[in-house]
Amino acid sequence: MNTIYLVGFMGCGKTSVGRELSKRLEVPPYDVDSTVEKDRGLTIKEIFKNEGEEAFRNYESLAIRQLPVQHAVVMTGGGAVVREENLTYMKNNGIVIYLKTSFPVLWSRLMKEEERNKRPILLTSSKEEVQKLFNERSSHYEQSDIVIVTDQLTTEEVCAQILDELSRLNIR
Repeated sequence: MNTIYLVGFMGCGKTSVGRELSKRLEVPPYDVDSTVEKDRGLTIKEIFKNEGEEAFRNYESLAIRQLPVQHAVVMTGGGAVVREENLTYMKNNGIVIYLKTSFPVLWSRLMKEEERNKRPILLTSSKEEVQKLFNERSSHYEQSDIVIVTDQLTTEEVCAQILDELSRLNIR
């Protein structure tokens, strides 16, 4: 099985869905942000503060390429697909699945204190600025191989839909 890459805006559930999906598929999960943090010895927040977003995006691109392209579930960062070379690489080496969530649902999730504190952009941006970023990234996410609308679904239901789509496409 080729690697499954989960993409979508921050707060869409990539991490929780990725962990559950990896259990169901019996393959290891990999989190791109965690890989960057481990490789750099810094948190994402520290990288943004000390080196800026461009440096983080470079590290993110490297991390995507160092993860397995077979028998894995990879949870990407929300901005990974903005770099065309990342999206191309993922599509060439696996199945890209967009966890599509409406902005109002995302915003309510992101306003929880534990979410705000771990996402650098939420500490410095207004709702309007975050929505603008969401709108800018949406066309990149839509280029995914599979789109799953997640608004009213539990993690388990999202995983079930992904497995149904993979089965329908004879991927597994």
